Amino acid sequence: MSVRSRYRSGIAQWSISYYDLVLLVLPVILMSGFVVSTMGSVPMNVGIMLAGLASAITIADALFNRPPTGRSV
Repeated sequence: MSVRSRYRSGIAQWSISYYDLVLLVLPVILMSGFVVSTMGSVPMNVGIMLAGLASAITIADALFNRPPTGRSV
């Protein structure tokens, strides 16, 4: 698996790597767990726990399933 596989953005002039997307998704996952637990009928500790679990799975995928190899520029 190569680090050269990048997503191209139609708005920006630079390419976005998979690891940039992971860093973008992590706060979104955690905030969505918080919003669902405050707006919905889900208890706060359950919403935050599920969001943390989803974040942990995302980080594990980025570190172990698709480990960074080489240097991305």
